[in-house]
Amino acid sequence: MRTVIYLCRHGEVYNPDKIIYGRMPGFSLSEEGKKQAHTLGKHLAGKKLQAIYASPLERARETATIVASYQSIAASDIRFDKRLIEVNKPHFEGKPMADAQKIHWNYYTPLFNTQGGERMTDIWRRMDLALRDIVHKHKGGEVAVISHGDPIMISRAKYAGKRLVIGSIRGEYYVPTAKGVALIYDEIDTIGVSDLIF
Repeated sequence: MRTVIYLCRHGEVYNPDKIIYGRMPGFSLSEEGKKQAHTLGKHLAGKKLQAIYASPLERARETATIVASYQSIAASDIRFDKRLIEVNKPHFEGKPMADAQKIHWNYYTPLFNTQGGERMTDIWRRMDLALRDIVHKHKGGEVAVISHGDPIMISRAKYAGKRLVIGSIRGEYYVPTAKGVALIYDEIDTIGVSDLIF
């Protein structure tokens, strides 16, 4: 019995001031982000999704609602899970993206952890628990899960058997907006990880 989770990133965010928004409220999809979400919805339209789960942040909620419009799933039936939320990086929120570029988007140093940031292992733990709970509830089915870039890349790395180091999630590939990975589970163990290409 195989269960498939389509773990996808939200669409592009409207962010004209180019700040690090993290978990800040009020950051919705841009017009391009809405188009991207529709493209994702069309790609998943051929799948018989049993459910859609999403991070509670606005951009993920909007993406999930658009994906649901291509399924027989009402927007009111989307399930929100705080474990799927964006990385906690309070030291950076509200600051220019240039600040993150200076440190190569590495939010995982001991210094930033002592300032309230999450470790990669913390993110992996909450994502793995959330995804396994979803598999348990929907055995043998297909489910879409809308989350954020780093949580997806951390999950992708671990399920592919890689060590959790910055190079595992900041390599040549980084999940684009409104794209993701397919995770295939046999009972509860992950037996396949592949990037969604469309």
